[in-house]
Amino acid sequence: MIKAIFLDIDGTLRDECSGVPQSAYTAVRMCRERGIRILICTGRNLSSIQEDVRAMETDGIIAGGGCLIVENGYVQKENYFQKAETEQILEYLLTRKLPFAMESRERVFMNRAAAVLLRQDFAGKLRGLGAEEIKKREKENGIQYEDTFNEYVHSPEHIHKFCLWCRAEDWEAVCSMAPGWGSVIQQSEPPDGKIRKWGYLEVQPEGCTKGRAIGWWCRRNGIRLEDTMSFGDGKNDVDMIQTTGIGVAMADGDEELKQWADSLCGPAAGDGIYRELARRGIIG
Repeated sequence: MIKAIFLDIDGTLRDECSGVPQSAYTAVRMCRERGIRILICTGRNLSSIQEDVRAMETDGIIAGGGCLIVENGYVQKENYFQKAETEQILEYLLTRKLPFAMESRERVFMNRAAAVLLRQDFAGKLRGLGAEEIKKREKENGIQYEDTFNEYVHSPEHIHKFCLWCRAEDWEAVCSMAPGWGSVIQQSEPPDGKIRKWGYLEVQPEGCTKGRAIGWWCRRNGIRLEDTMSFGDGKNDVDMIQTTGIGVAMADGDEELKQWADSLCGPAAGDGIYRELARRGIIG
């Protein structure tokens, strides 16, 4: 019997272009009426969670890829790099002149090179929309793709995630160095022969993942992992769907994730979550 469901946001609960579908609100409400706990489980930091997600009544949030757990409006658990660890990683990234972003509970800091890459990537996801619609989606996104690195220098913020990009010639060196910093939760090799020849890594404090956070929350709330379910679409969701009793991948999601999933469901804009829960008899 399912007692808790964990939902990734981008590409899972929420479509980049059309936002959270009404069917997802309905599905969450129906689950909670049946006593099933619903938690957001996202790689985003707390402050960048979109308004249409915040408007959804849930039982908690696992943010920062598992670094932060919030219940009833209170932080129950938080992990971050120690200051010395942050400075060590920064020294390497700055010396190599790599594009990078780093996240705290309330801020996302990035250098100019990362801002350019992220802006291009987001614009690609909105291709085909009109100017006014693009402006609306950019506002809803919750992250400003601007060079904000200098703002970190005088900030007291604790960093819990590094996102970095590197070209093929730096890939091997960066990959050999990153595991010494913490847990590499997402890794994509530089694509060969494509316009954007960038590899990508996400690094968090050692042992800090979505799956570990789910395990901690379940122990705290007396729920067995076999009585849980999760939905995700990206490489950083592999650990999550391996942890929960049932793991569902979005059909338009990452190919590696699909290999670990118990089943696939339609995309967010196609009411994937609602349809999968109804198919399994959890709602309906």
